[in-house]
Amino acid sequence: MRIILSGAGGAMGKTTINAVSSHPECTIAAGVDKFANPADFAFPVYSDISEVAETADCLIDFSVKAALPGILGFIVDKKIPAVLCTTGYDPDDLAAIAKASETVAILRSGNMSVGVNALIKLVKEAAAALPGADIEVIEAHHHNKADAPSGTAKMLVEAAKSSRPELVPIYGREGMVGKRKPEEIGVHAVRGGSIVGKHEVMFIMNNEVVTLKHEAENKGIFSEGAVSAAKFLVNAKPGLYSMADVLDK
Repeated sequence: MRIILSGAGGAMGKTTINAVSSHPECTIAAGVDKFANPADFAFPVYSDISEVAETADCLIDFSVKAALPGILGFIVDKKIPAVLCTTGYDPDDLAAIAKASETVAILRSGNMSVGVNALIKLVKEAAAALPGADIEVIEAHHHNKADAPSGTAKMLVEAAKSSRPELVPIYGREGMVGKRKPEEIGVHAVRGGSIVGKHEVMFIMNNEVVTLKHEAENKGIFSEGAVSAAKFLVNAKPGLYSMADVLDK
């Protein structure tokens, strides 16, 4: 399987290069990175995706949200499926992704980790089993992460809402906010140091607390998930997929 890697020069791009090298059936045909030095790579690297001439079976994107329009135009034109691992998309971005998925297979996830996607399933079950619990989501990442809350935190909120649709996200609290409302789901972002990623969902009741937690020990888990997703997409029909589809295959 031949892969085009968008964001090849970034931290996740470098991790993904290592991940691909452990899969003999996979190879990186080309990379895209505006700021990378092509001489540092064993495959062609371009500053813009429109310059890529190599053929590929799938694209993996670990770049930035600003690159999305070019990526979508490229994969629709070339009929190449894509794994979108970037976070911070706004509603217009999501609408554009949905439109492109009518032509090609796209898998988008705020977190490529198998463990996190298992956590999402557990949050759905816990929210249904504990309908009266107050729910709080706490996420922590390194000090270079630009968006908050994390894409994973948003996925966890949506997981809880799938069982309790009345929930309304409250992003942090400050000042005289008054008594906590039953429909609140608190979302809190911590930034500092080199934290790879920590996510915790607390189900708080009178006299007892149930906590579901996942901690990423290294970034390799996200790259491995992306490669697994790419393998899944090669045989997938056009449409919009998630890591749940990969886990349930």
